[in-house]
Amino acid sequence: MPDADRREDMHSILLSDGTATRTREAAPVDLAPVQELHRRCSLGSRALRYHAGKSGISPAEWRQLSCPERGTTLVTTPAERTEHIIAMTNVMRTGQRGVGELAILIEDTWQARGLGTALAEHATTVARRDGHHALAATVTASNKPMLHLLKKLNASPVETTGPVHDLRILL
Repeated sequence: MPDADRREDMHSILLSDGTATRTREAAPVDLAPVQELHRRCSLGSRALRYHAGKSGISPAEWRQLSCPERGTTLVTTPAERTEHIIAMTNVMRTGQRGVGELAILIEDTWQARGLGTALAEHATTVARRDGHHALAATVTASNKPMLHLLKKLNASPVETTGPVHDLRILL
C-alpha cells in the first residue's frame, strides 16, 4: 500500500501524568530514529521485547517492519517532539489467516505511564482495520508488565513452553 493510501494519520494518547503523545504509522525514513530508540532502551527492555539482548534493528529488518504488506508498524513520539520516537508497536501478519502478531517496545523512561496499555488497545483497532480477528503475542514469564497488559485485554493462553507464553487476544 503506497504512503498516500495509508488509512490512519495520527492517534493521540494522553499519558497518566498528562503528557501528550502522537502515534502514527511508520515509514521507511523512520529507521534512524527507531535505531536511536533501541539504543536508549536498556538491555533488559530489549531482551523482553525480542527474547534476546538485541542491540538494534538492521535496515533489512526495518524494511520488513515498515512494509505495509507485512503488517503495520506504529511509532510514538511526544506531541511536542515528533522527530523523537519513544515507542514502536508492531501488528504484523502471521502465517495464520486473520491472526496478527503484537509486539511493543517502549523507551525505559516512558514506561509505567499508561503508554503500553494505550498502545496495545490502539493496536487492537489497527488489527481489526487490517482484517485480523485475533492478535497473538509471545511473552516471557519474566515480562510481568506485558503479561498484565495482555490480561487487561482478555488474552487467553494458547501454549506455554518453559518460560515462554503464547497468548491470543480475540478481537
